[in-house]
Amino acid sequence: MASILLTDDVPVVRMTVRRFLERGQHRVEECSSAAEAETLLGGRPFDLLVTDLWMPGRDGLTLIGWVKANRPGLPIIAITGGAPRAPQLFSMEEAARVGADRVLMKPVGMQELLAAVSALAPSAAKE
Repeated sequence: MASILLTDDVPVVRMTVRRFLERGQHRVEECSSAAEAETLLGGRPFDLLVTDLWMPGRDGLTLIGWVKANRPGLPIIAITGGAPRAPQLFSMEEAARVGADRVLMKPVGMQELLAAVSALAPSAAKE
């Protein structure tokens, strides 16, 4: 079981991804912005970050950069439906460039997500 921070500005996406992760027996804390995620990451340990890329204010790319600088070693899964006025491939490449360990396209499937979590979070693989 992994402790996962989930960041997405769209409530229905957060709800869906949270349910997928909880069905995999993971503990999930959720938030709706990069700023909120940084606060949570600064205050308690997590095994993994799952973040959307394109959010109002500071985006997921900025959050990934912050995590790489402030929480090195924390695995990151980026999920994206693509950028406004940019193809999905651009989003995938940008997420990988700034340091996401995995990039999954929306709509993400439960098995795909849980497989990525198991591959990246050592505590998830023990279950």
